[in-house]
Amino acid sequence: MSEKKEALNVTAFRKAIRTFTDALHEYNKDETNTFVRDSVIQRFEYCYDLSKKMLIRHLKNMGESDIDTQSLATIVRLGAKKGVLLHSWDVWSHYKDNRNATSHGYDEDVAIKIISQLDGFSEELNYFLKKLCDYYGE
Repeated sequence: MSEKKEALNVTAFRKAIRTFTDALHEYNKDETNTFVRDSVIQRFEYCYDLSKKMLIRHLKNMGESDIDTQSLATIVRLGAKKGVLLHSWDVWSHYKDNRNATSHGYDEDVAIKIISQLDGFSEELNYFLKKLCDYYGE
């Protein structure tokens, strides 16, 4: 596949990651603060959703024309293979499970489980953002 480098605006993605990271940092200072915990989880939700969209857009820009017909697992594996994601589906499947769990109502035990895994997700997001910025010269 030939590369066709089109502009991809990462401004909203960068801002979303920053708000998520800031909230996670605050939560790590005081893990008893349920208000901040819930904020972190909400920010995880929109960062997860946005990261999927950004990955699809980026792969299209890299020449992957049939990406819209692929499963999320295939898309993530391709992103990892191309070096834009830190981890592949073995890790991203947990992020997907966590995102799905947040959409089924509030459960404190689930919230505690999810938030314990979000430092890794933050690392993943920052890696992906760096790769996008390197690719698009931002």
